[in-house]
Amino acid sequence: MRASFRRTTAETEVEVSLDLEGSGRSEVETGVPLLDEMLEILAQGSGFDLEVRARGDLPTGDHHTIEDVAIALGRAFAEVADAGIGSSFVPSGEALAFAAVRFGPLGYRDEVEFLAGSLEGMELGNYGHFMRTLAYNGEFALHLRATGGDDWEKVEALTLSVARALKRAVADGRRGRETSWNSDGVERIEE
Repeated sequence: MRASFRRTTAETEVEVSLDLEGSGRSEVETGVPLLDEMLEILAQGSGFDLEVRARGDLPTGDHHTIEDVAIALGRAFAEVADAGIGSSFVPSGEALAFAAVRFGPLGYRDEVEFLAGSLEGMELGNYGHFMRTLAYNGEFALHLRATGGDDWEKVEALTLSVARALKRAVADGRRGRETSWNSDGVERIEE
């Protein structure tokens, strides 16, 4: 299942291509080194193929580029996934991260604290903004938690846990098409 999305604003131009039946291949160029690494981790960890090209007003900061990449990627997800639940715990060095995804109801919550203001060209306050924007535009609920470790270990563990949770949610959604559910979203077991 493939989707592409293009977003052009006064500040940015973003093109995203997403293939849920890929092999984890990525071609990413956003101008923000940490964002590039995050997107590569998302592709590798989920097994989805991902292409992202972004040109933005980086001299004014990374906010617009990060936000518009998240919007475009989220909209691509919304085109190809609409049901499913998945979660994942991932360690990285001294950090431990947890992510949970549910397509359908929108929501975002995180319990993440970074130590520094920025890392590899990205304001770390924009990490949560990226994830929230991705979730709302992707039409899913996303919950994140990270403890321990340094900022890079947290970013790596969080991003990989999101990738694995998305992979599991997509797989669950495909199974769910063959499963009946009651009105409360609880699986009906028929014998």
